[in-house]
Amino acid sequence: MKKRGILALLLIVAVSILCGCGGMSAKDAQSYLKSVLDASYKGEFGTYIDWTKSTKEEAKKLYEANIDVAIEESGLENLGLSEELLANYKQLYEDVINLVQYEVGEAEETGDKEYTIDVTLEPFIGFEGIQEETETAVKEELTKMPEIPDQSTIDEMYYQKLYDVMAEKVADPEYGDTVTVTVTVKPDSEGVYFIDQSDMAALDE
Repeated sequence: MKKRGILALLLIVAVSILCGCGGMSAKDAQSYLKSVLDASYKGEFGTYIDWTKSTKEEAKKLYEANIDVAIEESGLENLGLSEELLANYKQLYEDVINLVQYEVGEAEETGDKEYTIDVTLEPFIGFEGIQEETETAVKEELTKMPEIPDQSTIDEMYYQKLYDVMAEKVADPEYGDTVTVTVTVKPDSEGVYFIDQSDMAALDE
């Protein structure tokens, strides 16, 4: 899992919007970007649905569906883990997203109604080294058992321990040095504004 969580997988679709003949103002661009981040990281949809003209139910459904995608991408569903453990991981993934701390700066006009906005993040770094920590703990547990269990049991042991370690890190989050990523909000040839997805992906690098 990446240091800044899993925004690349969980980002609410930054729906393109049409802002009329006058275009989007700098304040609008800042508000639009913040609404996308709030919806993606915090599950807060108020301003997002105002901009996108979607409903809260539609935004929430998309948010939850993207968490399901993250679980699918992780491969956990293919390991034969218990339904309870998979449900715990799903909640943990959402908790990790909610840990992200960010600040959206003021928009600066860099072209014809095109804006750049600096987003300052404090990356969550609590998961560094957890794989080694988990492997060591599971090996110690296996050495105490009278016989080695089958692989499915070992998998359940490993991912249960991994979950326990991750949950502890999430409960007491540790953050790294702040990072600034510049995001562009701009219109296409028809005047429809959008956020460059490569900029959004850069938030998760």
